Amino acid sequence: MPKYKVWQNAWKDGYDEPLEIDLPDDWKVTYHGTVADTMPPAPKELIRDRIRNPIDSKTLKQLARHGSEAVIVFDDLSRGTPVKEIAEVVLEELEENGIDKDHIRFICALGTHGAMTRVDFVRKLGKDIVENYAVYNHNAFGNLVEIGKDRDGEPVLINREFMECDVRIGIGSVSPHPMNGFGGGGKILFPGIAGAITTKANHGRGQFTKFGTQKNDCGFRTDIESMTAMVGRFFKIDAVINDKLQIVDIYAGNPIKEYYFAAASSGKVNALTLPQNQNNDVVIVNANAKYNEALISVKIASQVLKKGGDIVLINHCETGQVVHYTFGPFGKNSGGTLFKKFEDRPKMKCGRLIFYTPFPDHFTKVQFDEPEKVVLARTWEEVLLALSDHGEGTSAAVVSDGSISYWK
Repeated sequence: MPKYKVWQNAWKDGYDEPLEIDLPDDWKVTYHGTVADTMPPAPKELIRDRIRNPIDSKTLKQLARHGSEAVIVFDDLSRGTPVKEIAEVVLEELEENGIDKDHIRFICALGTHGAMTRVDFVRKLGKDIVENYAVYNHNAFGNLVEIGKDRDGEPVLINREFMECDVRIGIGSVSPHPMNGFGGGGKILFPGIAGAITTKANHGRGQFTKFGTQKNDCGFRTDIESMTAMVGRFFKIDAVINDKLQIVDIYAGNPIKEYYFAAASSGKVNALTLPQNQNNDVVIVNANAKYNEALISVKIASQVLKKGGDIVLINHCETGQVVHYTFGPFGKNSGGTLFKKFEDRPKMKCGRLIFYTPFPDHFTKVQFDEPEKVVLARTWEEVLLALSDHGEGTSAAVVSDGSISYWK
């Protein structure tokens, strides 16, 4: 059987080998990876250089010398950003220029996701940072301050601790996103450390753009940029990453301007070449970088799947899928502020969604529009058994990581 390798190393200590899968010899299989997957990790010198030479912004050295309290906002485990590598450089810049560790805190930009634990913080920041610096979860339901009104007159609420600091820094990454074209930039603030009311207003308008759109052509991104401008001075760092969670490019500075440099880079290196066959019988799609939001990869798989075909989603997240207080379920047919009842949701293109995870649970199934189509498989042997009704000549595609890529 032909073998294919995909990475499932998100936030696992010492995991430096890819996962190997095989498919029947008589299938017609194409493999789809990105340029980023073949790129070497960016050296620390590049990370330091981009941070010290920001785009349209004062340097961290300048900000630190004229500030007294610093906050570093970082993304949660639903994003593959290797924050530790970047945070170490940021801390050097701050402490060498007058802000010591007692005046530096980290805030995890949860948005309306569930809170992180110490174990999660260590995965993102490393033991040294967690042991020596204050690290907090964002609370979307309290500890907020209003900084303005959005275009519909709704209050723009943001984390109070963040606003009370005079040196504000964000660490995240830019990759293709189903609502914003690309994630990154001001999204680490809105919804990252916004109030739930603000997030509901912004997301509830439904003015989204498709994967991989770089220009600002949707109300969703316009709102994010408008609200980000209300914050005032904010230094943002955005990495571009590959399927191994390695930084391959990085930008820093003004959160709106650096974002478009990062989006242009990601648009090149995180792109998948659209295949001639867009009606595959089976699409196997990996979800590694967006560790506990694996459903994002289903959108990528669906674009090259024939109607009624099978999707195999690979995700070995031992903590399961993220708790989401905006869209997520909290009962048999009830949930967050923008939860849709299952009978009101769109139908999935696939006939079955085979979710390959050694850590199955019912909560994973109800993340999808049609939970009854989800088949949980603990081993690759179970996946192949489920696919055994596909015979000779089956057309299949394997995608290296659908959570940080798009078809171009």
